Amino acid sequence: MVRKLKLLLIFLLAKGADYDICLSTLQDESASRGLDDDILEQLLNVIIHTDLGAIKRVSLIKCLIPRYKLSEEIVKTILTWCFSSLNDLPFTVGVIVIQWIIGNLILNLKYACIYSRLIYVLTKPEDVSRRDVTRLLILQKSYSKPPTHIVALLSLFKSYKPELVPEKIESVNIESVWKPIPEVIRLALEDARDRAEIQQSCQSIQPFFKWNVMQNLNVKKRTKALLPSVGYFHMGSSIFKDKDAKSIFDINSIEELGKYHQNVELPCNAVSLLANMIGYHLLTYSDFQYQSRFSYNLYNTLTRAFILENGKFSKEEMDKFLTMTIEFSRYMQEGILIVKLFFDEYLYYNSGEHLPRLLDLLQWMTSISVTELRENILIHVQNIFYESSLNMKCEIIRSLQKLITNFFVRQELEEQNQYASSFLQQGRLEDLAEIIPVITTILENLIVCGLNIHNYNVILLSECLAFYEEICTLESRSHVLSWTLPPPAVIYGAFITKSCAILSRICRLLLRYREMSPQLRQIMPSDIYEEKIRIISIYANDIYKALWYDEPFSENGNLLKNFSKKVRSDLRDCDLETLLNISNHYAILAYRCTLSKRGLKINTKEVNIKISITNF
Repeated sequence: MVRKLKLLLIFLLAKGADYDICLSTLQDESASRGLDDDILEQLLNVIIHTDLGAIKRVSLIKCLIPRYKLSEEIVKTILTWCFSSLNDLPFTVGVIVIQWIIGNLILNLKYACIYSRLIYVLTKPEDVSRRDVTRLLILQKSYSKPPTHIVALLSLFKSYKPELVPEKIESVNIESVWKPIPEVIRLALEDARDRAEIQQSCQSIQPFFKWNVMQNLNVKKRTKALLPSVGYFHMGSSIFKDKDAKSIFDINSIEELGKYHQNVELPCNAVSLLANMIGYHLLTYSDFQYQSRFSYNLYNTLTRAFILENGKFSKEEMDKFLTMTIEFSRYMQEGILIVKLFFDEYLYYNSGEHLPRLLDLLQWMTSISVTELRENILIHVQNIFYESSLNMKCEIIRSLQKLITNFFVRQELEEQNQYASSFLQQGRLEDLAEIIPVITTILENLIVCGLNIHNYNVILLSECLAFYEEICTLESRSHVLSWTLPPPAVIYGAFITKSCAILSRICRLLLRYREMSPQLRQIMPSDIYEEKIRIISIYANDIYKALWYDEPFSENGNLLKNFSKKVRSDLRDCDLETLLNISNHYAILAYRCTLSKRGLKINTKEVNIKISITNF
């Protein structure tokens, strides 16, 4: 039997059925007879030194059952492994190890006092159960004089759940049960804990106070850093200097920033404050003159690095500078006015470099007129879209979606008188009902073009749907006179896709339009509202008839209206009527097949309707 078990251990790392058979045999042997010390040592070696998943490791730990009594070496090994790997062990493995230690209280009384101290420290009120109390009471009766560590555990359990423990169990002085930790060690460990907390706190806020952010970047030789270093310039005697003034280098914590905010002396070059969040805060709440100086310096820096002296600075350094500018806008939750001018000048060249970060800047440009948006921004975005890859097209759609979201958020805050610009006292938003159609009309043309270029790629189609889903949510929660509908390319492209998720999303979007129509009816002009309802009805009717009545597209539908009669007749020869119904649509066939294999027969559309009503 011993030889057989050793062979089983050799095959424990096997995959599939071999592993399961070996484990089952090992479990039966350990549960019925227990394992000898040499087998336990080998098994423990497999558990500790082999890269196993949590489930396999838990199963093997459950097999660590001795034939008679655990040896000291095995106990020491598993305790050492447990505590040295505590931060790395999966939660389920840590739990089973602690449970194994507790269970061995009964088998190895020599270590009972040590184990009970662990139980005392780790036990929480929710861990105490009637079964645990009963086990301790039974163990207590096996002694002529109850051990103090068992009485201590019962006392602890009684303090947590008094209804489970007999009243005769009295409170115990812990120091009389277990020797206290020596004072020298206790104080040293407390100091170590305090140092760890301080270190963790410093690491969490350290980026906020780091000013040499360009230090480790690939900066070209014999050129100055793109982000200037923080510096001060004083004229005259220091006698006239404000005694309460603080340098930014004197600020070492968030608390100090709040305390000395009004007394912080700002550096000469305002752009240097882009280095970290402390700088963002000081820029946001500085006076109008300092913010104006920052804007002037920022524009000059961007123009010099990206247009006039393009190539002088490394790409890494330029990306870092754009990222810091983006983070500043994100901190303020508004755009930097001067960036609009840089955008128009830089995107005119349409180099395609640094585009992802420029799109991140675009989403914060909410202080902009309709004319500026159309002629200085969107026209360049449109040209870039035509030349970009599939992934970049998705990024552009996503960025314009975030821009629209920020427009709606700002509009809502202004309506509630909760929006006050912190940077250069930017004015109120222009009429959002005029801004949104400008963006959505251009984006609609880009979406149709992109779907045709990439042959209705499912990734692009999903991103387009996400845009219309988001703007549907925004318009349904706003009082802006706007109702944006997807073009036919998105509706019918989503319907004939091979993705069941996209088919489901487009149907859900049409249902959402129906839910929000009563609200929009009250605020929109009747002619515009009726036109929107007419378009939605065509979309919904076409999809409804195709799925349930074998009529793919009505005569008045949008998909086939531009097709010639010959093309329509050719499509009907392909039996298009039944190929796109709820039973045969290729987006649904895979799920229908899976359900059929599980015994759920779906043979008719009536059954489909019942399943849809029941589950969806």
